[in-house]
Amino acid sequence: MDITTRRRAPDDTRAEIIEKALEVAAELGASGFTLDAVAARTTVSKGALLHHFPSKIALLEGMIDHLGEMHTDSVLAEAARDPEPYGRNARAYLRATVIEPFTPQDISIGRVVMAACAIEPTLAQRWNGWIAKVKIDDPSDPVGADDALMLRLIADGLWMSDIFGTHAVSLDQRRALLSLLTPGHLITANEA
Repeated sequence: MDITTRRRAPDDTRAEIIEKALEVAAELGASGFTLDAVAARTTVSKGALLHHFPSKIALLEGMIDHLGEMHTDSVLAEAARDPEPYGRNARAYLRATVIEPFTPQDISIGRVVMAACAIEPTLAQRWNGWIAKVKIDDPSDPVGADDALMLRLIADGLWMSDIFGTHAVSLDQRRALLSLLTPGHLITANEA
């Protein structure tokens, strides 16, 4: 009898582990985010999880890279829809960050990542590397650079407000904010 076992591609296994780690972060928050909790949800053993992510920090690095790539893709897709090149990435950063209110799961994941970045500076540096990728085409002249920084800080402030529930900002208020901050520019791809 010829029994062969099918080996999974390492990238598929890593992707599954990260997906389940995000689920754990979304459902259990920072206090419930453990390697055991993640391993319990995957189709691989804890040993296999540790083969791909040898520590909790390594798994958080994988999560940050996944989230950073998603955010970067979202910002660059928004930028591609903006016909005005001057300041487009900063406007896209604002649109990608603030147009939709976060779900409770997004908030929980954001809190886990934020707590991890606060505890482990290398994780914050890793996130900053992703943010740097969408700042490359920002204006370099003083006024444009200041405007781009202002848009990014407003986006980050609204993100923090969503994470901590500081201010309830409706979808209409978000659209009004975008119109105010980016007059004459596209608000969302759907309105283009």
